[in-house]
Amino acid sequence: MRRRILFLAVWAAFPAWSQTPPKGSVFCCTDNGHQVCGDVLPMQCYGKGYKEMSPQGTVRRLVEPPLTPEQLARREAEERARRAELARQRAELRRNQSLLETYSSVADIDARRDRALEGVDQDLKRAEARQGQLLKKREGLEREAEFYQKRAMPAPLTAALRESDSELAAQGSVIEAKRREIEAIRTRYEQDRQRYIALTDSLSRGAPRGTRPARVAVPAGFPAGAAAHRPVNENMRFQKARAGLGGR
Repeated sequence: MRRRILFLAVWAAFPAWSQTPPKGSVFCCTDNGHQVCGDVLPMQCYGKGYKEMSPQGTVRRLVEPPLTPEQLARREAEERARRAELARQRAELRRNQSLLETYSSVADIDARRDRALEGVDQDLKRAEARQGQLLKKREGLEREAEFYQKRAMPAPLTAALRESDSELAAQGSVIEAKRREIEAIRTRYEQDRQRYIALTDSLSRGAPRGTRPARVAVPAGFPAGAAAHRPVNENMRFQKARAGLGGR
Protein backbone atom coordinates (compact mmCIF):
# COMPACT_ATOMS: atom_id res chain seq x y z
CA MET A 1 0.00 0.00 0.00
CA ARG A 2 2.87 2.36 0.87
CA ARG A 3 4.57 1.62 -2.46
CA ARG A 4 1.41 2.50 -4.38
CA ILE A 5 1.03 5.78 -2.51
CA LEU A 6 4.69 6.61 -3.12
CA PHE A 7 4.34 5.86 -6.89
CA LEU A 8 1.31 8.10 -7.20
CA ALA A 9 3.08 10.90 -5.39
CA VAL A 10 6.14 10.65 -7.66
CA TRP A 11 3.97 10.47 -10.81
CA ALA A 12 2.07 13.57 -9.77
CA ALA A 13 5.32 15.46 -9.29
CA PHE A 14 6.25 15.24 -13.05
CA PRO A 15 5.14 18.15 -15.25
CA ALA A 16 1.97 17.74 -17.33
CA TRP A 17 3.81 17.61 -20.70
CA SER A 18 5.66 14.48 -19.58
CA GLN A 19 2.49 12.65 -18.67
CA THR A 20 0.68 12.89 -22.05
CA PRO A 21 2.08 12.94 -25.62
CA PRO A 22 2.20 16.42 -27.18
CA LYS A 23 -0.47 17.39 -29.68
CA GLY A 24 -0.88 20.17 -32.27
CA SER A 25 1.50 21.73 -34.76
CA VAL A 26 3.90 24.63 -34.90
CA PHE A 27 4.08 26.77 -38.03
CA CYS A 28 7.30 28.59 -38.83
CA CYS A 29 8.51 30.85 -41.62
CA THR A 30 11.27 33.38 -42.22
CA ASP A 31 10.24 37.04 -42.22
CA ASN A 32 12.88 39.67 -42.96
CA GLY A 33 15.63 37.27 -41.94
CA HIS A 34 13.95 36.24 -38.65
CA GLN A 35 12.15 33.00 -37.92
CA VAL A 36 8.54 33.49 -36.87
CA CYS A 37 6.58 30.59 -35.32
CA GLY A 38 3.14 30.03 -33.85
CA ASP A 39 0.61 27.32 -33.08
CA VAL A 40 -1.41 28.83 -35.93
CA LEU A 41 0.08 30.29 -39.09
CA PRO A 42 1.42 33.73 -38.12
CA MET A 43 0.27 36.73 -40.13
CA GLN A 44 3.89 37.34 -41.18
CA CYS A 45 3.86 33.94 -42.94
CA TYR A 46 0.93 34.73 -45.22
CA GLY A 47 2.08 34.66 -48.84
CA LYS A 48 5.38 32.96 -47.92
CA GLY A 49 6.67 29.43 -47.79
CA TYR A 50 6.48 27.84 -44.36
CA LYS A 51 6.97 24.54 -42.55
CA GLU A 52 4.66 22.70 -40.22
CA MET A 53 6.43 20.97 -37.33
CA SER A 54 5.56 18.89 -34.30
CA PRO A 55 6.18 20.39 -30.87
CA GLN A 56 9.34 18.26 -30.76
CA GLY A 57 10.69 20.02 -33.87
CA THR A 58 10.04 17.26 -36.43
CA VAL A 59 9.08 18.71 -39.79
CA ARG A 60 5.72 17.34 -40.85
CA ARG A 61 5.13 19.34 -43.98
CA LEU A 62 6.87 21.90 -46.18
CA VAL A 63 4.66 24.38 -48.02
CA GLU A 64 6.20 26.12 -51.01
CA PRO A 65 5.66 29.87 -51.40
CA PRO A 66 2.96 30.94 -53.89
CA LEU A 67 4.14 31.33 -57.46
CA THR A 68 4.80 34.82 -58.77
CA PRO A 69 2.73 35.92 -61.78
CA GLU A 70 5.77 35.30 -64.00
CA GLN A 71 6.31 31.80 -62.56
CA LEU A 72 2.61 31.01 -62.87
CA ALA A 73 2.56 32.16 -66.49
CA ARG A 74 5.68 30.09 -67.25
CA ARG A 75 4.18 27.00 -65.61
CA GLU A 76 0.92 27.42 -67.53
CA ALA A 77 2.86 27.84 -70.78
CA GLU A 78 4.85 24.66 -70.05
CA GLU A 79 1.65 22.78 -69.30
CA ARG A 80 0.05 23.98 -72.53
CA ALA A 81 3.15 22.92 -74.45
CA ARG A 82 3.11 19.52 -72.76
CA ARG A 83 -0.56 18.98 -73.63
CA ALA A 84 0.02 20.14 -77.20
CA GLU A 85 2.93 17.73 -77.63
CA LEU A 86 0.88 14.86 -76.22
CA ALA A 87 -1.98 15.70 -78.57
CA ARG A 88 0.49 15.85 -81.48
CA GLN A 89 1.88 12.42 -80.63
CA ARG A 90 -1.59 10.91 -80.34
CA ALA A 91 -2.65 12.46 -83.64
CA GLU A 92 0.51 11.18 -85.34
CA LEU A 93 -0.06 7.71 -83.96
CA ARG A 94 -3.60 7.74 -85.35
CA ARG A 95 -2.33 8.95 -88.74
CA ASN A 96 0.30 6.24 -88.82
CA GLN A 97 -2.24 3.58 -87.92
CA SER A 98 -4.66 4.87 -90.56
CA LEU A 99 -1.91 4.93 -93.19
CA LEU A 100 -0.92 1.33 -92.52
CA GLU A 101 -4.54 0.21 -92.58
CA THR A 102 -5.17 2.03 -95.87
CA TYR A 103 -2.25 0.66 -97.91
CA SER A 104 -0.95 -2.88 -98.16
CA SER A 105 2.33 -2.04 -99.91
CA VAL A 106 4.28 0.67 -101.74
CA ALA A 107 2.91 -0.71 -105.02
CA ASP A 108 -0.61 -0.24 -103.66
CA ILE A 109 0.16 3.44 -102.97
CA ASP A 110 1.49 3.92 -106.52
CA ALA A 111 -1.56 2.23 -108.04
CA ARG A 112 -3.97 4.42 -106.06
CA ARG A 113 -2.04 7.52 -107.04
CA ASP A 114 -2.22 6.60 -110.72
CA ARG A 115 -5.98 5.97 -110.50
CA ALA A 116 -6.52 9.32 -108.77
CA LEU A 117 -4.43 11.13 -111.37
CA GLU A 118 -6.16 9.46 -114.30
CA GLY A 119 -9.52 11.11 -113.66
CA VAL A 120 -8.05 14.56 -113.11
CA ASP A 121 -5.82 14.22 -116.17
CA GLN A 122 -8.88 13.52 -118.28
CA ASP A 123 -10.62 16.58 -116.86
CA LEU A 124 -7.54 18.66 -117.64
CA LYS A 125 -7.40 17.45 -121.23
CA ARG A 126 -11.07 18.29 -121.74
CA ALA A 127 -10.50 21.75 -120.26
CA GLU A 128 -7.50 22.35 -122.51
CA ALA A 129 -9.50 21.19 -125.55
CA ARG A 130 -12.26 23.62 -124.66
CA GLN A 131 -9.67 26.37 -124.27
CA GLY A 132 -8.40 25.59 -127.78
CA GLN A 133 -11.92 25.97 -129.16
CA LEU A 134 -12.34 29.30 -127.40
CA LEU A 135 -9.01 30.53 -128.78
CA LYS A 136 -10.04 29.65 -132.33
CA LYS A 137 -13.29 31.50 -131.80
CA ARG A 138 -11.33 34.45 -130.46
CA GLU A 139 -9.08 34.49 -133.54
CA GLY A 140 -12.12 34.67 -135.78
CA LEU A 141 -13.56 37.57 -133.79
CA GLU A 142 -10.26 39.44 -133.93
CA ARG A 143 -10.02 38.99 -137.73
CA GLU A 144 -13.51 40.38 -138.02
CA ALA A 145 -12.62 43.29 -135.76
CA GLU A 146 -9.76 44.28 -138.07
CA PHE A 147 -12.31 45.62 -140.57
CA TYR A 148 -13.42 48.19 -138.02
CA GLN A 149 -10.11 49.81 -137.17
CA LYS A 150 -11.17 53.14 -138.66
CA ARG A 151 -14.86 53.03 -137.91
CA ALA A 152 -17.14 52.10 -135.08
CA MET A 153 -17.33 48.41 -134.25
CA PRO A 154 -20.82 46.91 -134.27
CA ALA A 155 -22.28 46.38 -130.83
CA PRO A 156 -22.77 42.58 -131.30
CA LEU A 157 -19.07 42.16 -132.19
CA THR A 158 -18.00 44.25 -129.21
CA ALA A 159 -20.18 42.09 -126.95
CA ALA A 160 -18.80 38.89 -128.52
CA LEU A 161 -15.21 40.00 -127.88
CA ARG A 162 -16.05 40.86 -124.28
CA GLU A 163 -17.75 37.50 -123.79
CA SER A 164 -14.73 35.75 -125.34
CA ASP A 165 -12.43 37.43 -122.83
CA SER A 166 -14.63 36.25 -119.98
CA GLU A 167 -14.82 32.67 -121.29
CA LEU A 168 -11.05 32.44 -121.80
CA ALA A 169 -10.38 33.78 -118.31
CA ALA A 170 -12.81 31.30 -116.76
CA GLN A 171 -11.38 28.40 -118.74
CA GLY A 172 -7.86 29.42 -117.73
CA SER A 173 -8.95 29.30 -114.09
CA VAL A 174 -10.37 25.79 -114.58
CA ILE A 175 -7.12 24.59 -116.15
CA GLU A 176 -5.02 26.13 -113.39
CA ALA A 177 -7.22 24.52 -110.72
CA LYS A 178 -6.86 21.09 -112.37
CA ARG A 179 -3.08 21.47 -112.52
CA ARG A 180 -3.00 22.40 -108.83
CA GLU A 181 -5.18 19.38 -108.06
CA ILE A 182 -2.77 17.10 -109.92
CA GLU A 183 0.17 18.54 -108.01
CA ALA A 184 -1.69 18.11 -104.71
CA ILE A 185 -2.43 14.45 -105.51
CA ARG A 186 1.19 13.78 -106.41
CA THR A 187 2.39 15.50 -103.22
CA ARG A 188 -0.09 13.67 -100.97
CA TYR A 189 0.70 10.23 -102.33
CA GLU A 190 4.43 10.92 -102.27
CA GLN A 191 4.18 11.89 -98.60
CA ASP A 192 2.16 8.75 -97.90
CA ARG A 193 4.72 6.70 -99.81
CA GLN A 194 7.70 8.08 -97.91
CA ARG A 195 5.90 7.73 -94.57
CA TYR A 196 4.89 4.15 -95.32
CA ILE A 197 8.47 3.25 -96.19
CA ALA A 198 9.75 4.90 -92.99
CA LEU A 199 7.19 3.05 -90.84
CA THR A 200 7.83 -0.36 -92.36
CA ASP A 201 11.60 0.15 -92.19
CA SER A 202 11.37 1.18 -88.52
CA LEU A 203 9.46 -1.98 -87.68
CA SER A 204 11.75 -4.24 -89.67
CA ARG A 205 14.81 -2.82 -87.85
CA GLY A 206 13.19 -3.07 -84.41
CA ALA A 207 11.72 -6.58 -84.59
CA PRO A 208 13.61 -9.89 -84.96
CA ARG A 209 13.15 -11.57 -88.30
CA GLY A 210 10.12 -13.83 -88.38
CA THR A 211 8.52 -12.59 -85.15
CA ARG A 212 4.78 -12.07 -85.12
CA PRO A 213 3.57 -10.24 -81.97
CA ALA A 214 0.08 -11.22 -80.80
CA ARG A 215 -0.60 -8.08 -78.78
CA VAL A 216 0.53 -4.48 -79.03
CA ALA A 217 0.83 -2.16 -76.05
CA VAL A 218 -1.34 0.95 -76.35
CA PRO A 219 0.41 4.20 -75.33
CA ALA A 220 -1.06 6.37 -72.58
CA GLY A 221 -3.97 8.43 -73.79
CA PHE A 222 -4.80 6.20 -76.77
CA PRO A 223 -8.32 4.67 -76.71
CA ALA A 224 -8.40 1.60 -74.48
CA GLY A 225 -8.57 -1.67 -76.36
CA ALA A 226 -7.38 -0.09 -79.60
CA ALA A 227 -4.84 -2.84 -80.18
CA ALA A 228 -5.83 -5.66 -77.85
CA HIS A 229 -6.89 -8.96 -79.43
CA ARG A 230 -6.32 -7.72 -82.99
CA PRO A 231 -5.51 -10.20 -85.75
CA VAL A 232 -1.80 -10.70 -86.22
CA ASN A 233 -1.56 -8.59 -89.37
CA GLU A 234 -3.45 -5.73 -87.70
CA ASN A 235 -1.10 -5.83 -84.70
CA MET A 236 1.85 -5.67 -87.04
CA ARG A 237 0.43 -2.52 -88.59
CA PHE A 238 -0.29 -0.95 -85.22
CA GLN A 239 3.26 -1.66 -84.12
CA LYS A 240 4.53 -0.04 -87.32
CA ALA A 241 2.55 3.06 -86.45
CA ARG A 242 4.12 3.20 -82.99
CA ALA A 243 7.56 2.63 -84.44
CA GLY A 244 7.10 5.56 -86.79
CA LEU A 245 5.97 7.77 -83.90
CA GLY A 246 9.04 6.96 -81.87
CA GLY A 247 11.35 7.42 -84.84
CA ARG A 248 10.79 11.15 -85.15
